[in-house]
Amino acid sequence: MNEYKNIVTVLYVEDEDGVRKGFLRTLNRYAKEVYEASNGQEGLELYKIHRPDIVVTDIKMPKMNGIEMSKAIKEIDPNQKIIITTAHSESSYLLEAITLQLSGYILKPVDKNILKDKILELAKQQFIEVEIHKSRSLIQEIANFQNNMLIVYNKSDKMIFTNQMFLKFFHVTDIEDFLSKYDSDCDIITNCQSNGEWTDKFLSYDDDKRVISLRDKSDDTEKMFIVNIKKIESSEHKICTFTEVTKIAKKKDEFEKKAFKDELTQIFNRAKFNMRLADEIIYHQLEQNELSILFFDIDHFKMFNDTYGHQMGDEILFSLASLINNSCRKTDLFARWGGEEFIVLLPNVDLVSAMRIAEAKRVLIENHTFKDGLKVTCSFGVTTIAEGDDQESFLKRVDDALYIAKENGRNRIEMISPKQI
Repeated sequence: MNEYKNIVTVLYVEDEDGVRKGFLRTLNRYAKEVYEASNGQEGLELYKIHRPDIVVTDIKMPKMNGIEMSKAIKEIDPNQKIIITTAHSESSYLLEAITLQLSGYILKPVDKNILKDKILELAKQQFIEVEIHKSRSLIQEIANFQNNMLIVYNKSDKMIFTNQMFLKFFHVTDIEDFLSKYDSDCDIITNCQSNGEWTDKFLSYDDDKRVISLRDKSDDTEKMFIVNIKKIESSEHKICTFTEVTKIAKKKDEFEKKAFKDELTQIFNRAKFNMRLADEIIYHQLEQNELSILFFDIDHFKMFNDTYGHQMGDEILFSLASLINNSCRKTDLFARWGGEEFIVLLPNVDLVSAMRIAEAKRVLIENHTFKDGLKVTCSFGVTTIAEGDDQESFLKRVDDALYIAKENGRNRIEMISPKQI
């Protein structure tokens, strides 16, 4: 272990001058620097000034004995390495030394080789601790250098590491502060508490689903984050990063509004309806739930435009869309199909209920007075999904039902049941 020579500082406290001088030569060969004291009080003062890596002290000394000095040092630094030199007759002192959890003891008369080996052993331990501390500091600096938030959980789903970005976002000083404020009474992620249990749920998600919303305490605004999780198989640790995408999410939302909203009526358009319909058909195939469609258009709308002008026609389209939109459930999807045609997707609604909903909307439109006292009526087609339906067959059936309604006099509802297929 000679590679660990001259890397530690030592405080040597011994009241017998001859013993102290004899061992100083040995200590100076293996320590970077040695401070000497002849009693506990002098040793404590030197310790406060120099903060040596290792303290070697006798027990019985004037003014302040080695145990009292060790207690005082441990109050300053509980992790301080202290070696006690003691005689066989000092068992009561030795018991106190053990209670203090000192780094070791050597029986008197002290063997210089034993003292040397103990110094080098503690020097090696000190070297390892310093290297570990450097590694941890480097890891922390690297983590703090990141522009995203980072958490590490151990295999028991206990949070063991975060970077400064995470602490700053939640306005906490450390992990303990975070857990005291959030773990017991605040579910920060998808109704899961702030331990690591939520990560297993997120690991099963597709990448595009790992997006969460967190409230920023600094300005009380919602921020959007993409969550990435890496599970370390060897240790079962989980590394989680939160990359803010608020601006990107807002732009995406703005784009979707432009892409999926009808410019005139400000309700969803045909593209959005077809996208949602595809999802609902898949869901129906998996869950066998009910799914119905209402398809309607404004009666004699071309004649209306010819009489009152296209600007008034646009006013009617906008007002009618607002009227029907306000009558729909949150789970429904109401869209402008094109021109004066509108369509409503009704998840978990059977044919009888769909007919009742269509009638309510037909009456709502018929009884409504639009701008300048104008009135309009609408014809409705209704159907519900059938076994083996795809988008094309489903939409054709409801279109056929609407055609029948117009052929039979308008301002009415016609339905085609899957049983009629």
